[in-house]
Amino acid sequence: MNYSIQDIRAALGTCSRLSLADLPTPLTECARLAKTLGGPRLLVKREDQTGLAFGGNKVREFEYSVAPAVEEGYDVLLHGAASQSNQSRLTAAVAAKLGMKAVMVGRKDEYATPVNGNLLLAHLFGATVHLIEREKEKEAILANLKAEGHRVYNTSSDGYYYRSVSYVDGFLELWEQVQALDVQPDAIYVCAGVHTHTGLVVGAKALGVDVRIIGISPSPQDDAKKNVQLADVANEVCKILELDLHFTACDFESYGAYAGPAYGVLTPQAREAVLLAAQTEGLLLDPVYAGKTFGALIDHIRTGWYAEDQTAIFVHTGGTPALFAYGDELMAGDP
Repeated sequence: MNYSIQDIRAALGTCSRLSLADLPTPLTECARLAKTLGGPRLLVKREDQTGLAFGGNKVREFEYSVAPAVEEGYDVLLHGAASQSNQSRLTAAVAAKLGMKAVMVGRKDEYATPVNGNLLLAHLFGATVHLIEREKEKEAILANLKAEGHRVYNTSSDGYYYRSVSYVDGFLELWEQVQALDVQPDAIYVCAGVHTHTGLVVGAKALGVDVRIIGISPSPQDDAKKNVQLADVANEVCKILELDLHFTACDFESYGAYAGPAYGVLTPQAREAVLLAAQTEGLLLDPVYAGKTFGALIDHIRTGWYAEDQTAIFVHTGGTPALFAYGDELMAGDP
């Protein structure tokens, strides 16, 4: 069943929502980069310009996913991942904006010192930062917070499906911009953790838009299993929005082959993508997410996936503060 933009916006309007992001984000053309690659027309959806704390896709996601925390009286926003986590940085920024306490429980990994990039920003936003080596340490920190009487909201697991809901809205915004340009895109590339990719696919199917949405994972994955997971999340989103749609793994296309040996490892393709975008368009990509996604798009252009008369859209999900933590690796050799 196809829905109108008005129908979907009405469904989205039944969800609680905060006002955090500067929207709509721009859709810009990268003509020099496209010419350099000799490939399709390239448009970039600038989700790195959502405004708050250097922006990124999490700002749009948190408008929906953190709203229940405010409504239900939670006082602590918690997140834990890599030391250079974009989500930890934005969890801290949103907590500061909302007058809540932020707690970051990050990994004591190779990018934890010196304190720069996302980690520095988490400190500047007033987060209580713990860098740990064992999961039991996180459990103890959480137990202490609860013992002190805090209500703790984990921005990864709490409000989980609403993060995908946010990018149903994001697809509507993107599609209105595409229509205004009178462009019919042949592919949309996005970093595929879960939520941004899933929301875009749900939005496209709800509108009846036939466009290839290609997710590039920042971590090694079993692509078939990942697509099953994304379909499951999409079906939960449809329940929330009461959309009469059903998804299977066949509705998703995601690739883990461009992640390198592990999450957070700078690959040669990502490094090339970061440097090429910067030196042809003044466009900054991070080395962990957007850099790997754009590196995949470059590879697909070079291997003949697209002709010059086609159009590809790259969804820039942000993460640029991590550039400062990867400076030595990015500048190794001749830039």
